[in-house]
Amino acid sequence: MILNHQAFQIGNDYGGKQQWLSESGVKNKFWSDRSCGVAASANLMTYLGIQYEELADLYHGNSKEDYTHLMEELYAYIKPGIFGIPTVEKMAKGLTKYMNSKGIQMMPCTKKWLFDVKDGSSFIRGGLAQGTPVLLLTWNYSDRELKNHWVTVTGWDVVYGEEYMTVSNWGKKRTYSYDKWVSERSLLKGALYFSRNKCLDAPDMI
Repeated sequence: MILNHQAFQIGNDYGGKQQWLSESGVKNKFWSDRSCGVAASANLMTYLGIQYEELADLYHGNSKEDYTHLMEELYAYIKPGIFGIPTVEKMAKGLTKYMNSKGIQMMPCTKKWLFDVKDGSSFIRGGLAQGTPVLLLTWNYSDRELKNHWVTVTGWDVVYGEEYMTVSNWGKKRTYSYDKWVSERSLLKGALYFSRNKCLDAPDMI
């Protein structure tokens, strides 16, 4: 289950980088370091805008400059605090307002707590099956690449019975074991996607 990966290509990068905000002078380093959720949101909006003609107003283009401009615009709706964007609810509320400002109505589909292996897998794959990236939030986790961080899930695979998720993280294409991610201890695991119809979980995998 894989989305159109070409839609995430920005030169040699795979999805946006939050540090572009400080590199371009839009925000200082302190705030760009707390903007992983802004970068993940830009990935989501850009993908939807590229893939669906009726959603084209959600994005500006897929160059580095376009992404930075979009992140700057999104920042006003999902403004990170000193702990970034700490909850799925805040992210969903801010992105809904952003979409509404473009005259677009979509339904936020959220899971605030993902600790059950099947429940989480069904929810995330349900978003991917509807043709949309899924934003993933993790708080206080052992893997430093995912600790206290938002990433964008763009694909899903099963290898010898173990589930793996492909994500955009720091502008790189990464693959992580979903089973490991969901089973290891953390303060919070949550996920969010937007649907044009209704929230649907995918069937359990055999």
